[in-house]
Amino acid sequence: MSTPDVSTTPFQQALAALARGEQGELDHLLLSYETPLNLDGTRTTVRTHFLAVDANGMPAVDRLAEAMAVAAMEFCVPRSRIQHAATKMTETGSPSYFARLEKQAKELFVDADGTGEGGELLLFLLMERVLKLPQLLAKMSLKTNSNMHVHGSDGVHAQIGTDGVLELSWGESKLYGDISKAIKDCFESIAPFLADIDESRKRDLLLIRDNLNVDNEELATHVLEYFDETNSKSLDVRWHGVCLIGFNYASYPNLKKLAANESEKISKAVARWHKAVSGRVGDHSLVDVNIEVFCIPFPSVDALRKSVRKNLGIA
Repeated sequence: MSTPDVSTTPFQQALAALARGEQGELDHLLLSYETPLNLDGTRTTVRTHFLAVDANGMPAVDRLAEAMAVAAMEFCVPRSRIQHAATKMTETGSPSYFARLEKQAKELFVDADGTGEGGELLLFLLMERVLKLPQLLAKMSLKTNSNMHVHGSDGVHAQIGTDGVLELSWGESKLYGDISKAIKDCFESIAPFLADIDESRKRDLLLIRDNLNVDNEELATHVLEYFDETNSKSLDVRWHGVCLIGFNYASYPNLKKLAANESEKISKAVARWHKAVSGRVGDHSLVDVNIEVFCIPFPSVDALRKSVRKNLGIA
């Protein structure tokens, strides 16, 4: 890595500071099975998490769903509107502006079963809370019809590296019952955004340029230079990927009370998941791309999805 350019350091820090929430905010709900593992021969890192289990032996599905639903406003609403609500609350003492934003955010979610937006909410939390990558595009705010999905990647987050390069992370989430299909579809969806030339990525880049979710004027001006094809900074952009792969896992374990036979079973399963991810990375020629993969088994992805919808107030 090149020597840091001092002139970019303030912008690097300013962009990093936009990541919201505390880094350990999800630690009590999503337990790490192991330290993040880099897959041999690739630049892909896999993070495996299991839901925490309460004292009654119940996985914390509803607790996670509640945390996901609570994040709806910051996922959907641009920072400038949230800052406006904060200013109004300071001026008036009333939280009514926040209440309106929360209502508007929840209304943006598709009112139909099978939506992937539950996965997008969890992916958003993982990118902001765990990876500390701030969102550059609040894509849900661009929806004009609550019964339509916004196409493209599931999330666009970023950081400025110490070498001054803008590192754009494209996110993709799949919550399926079957892990093989989840991995397959996830990589098929994200691969085009990490390719040399892709029209879908170009569309998202235009959306970012015109709807940049940065409320610091000086920082926004600096970041937009990376999206101006007449500016040399447009060559200083690096593509990364972040994948959330959620799937059903029978006989759900309590990581804090694993018996020896359970531990061995899980270890073998995790090894299979790693092999499957590595295979898809190779199939799509992504071995040289930085990718973060979150593998999260659930007792039932359908139960999680329904709980998220309930917490969002969607019938």
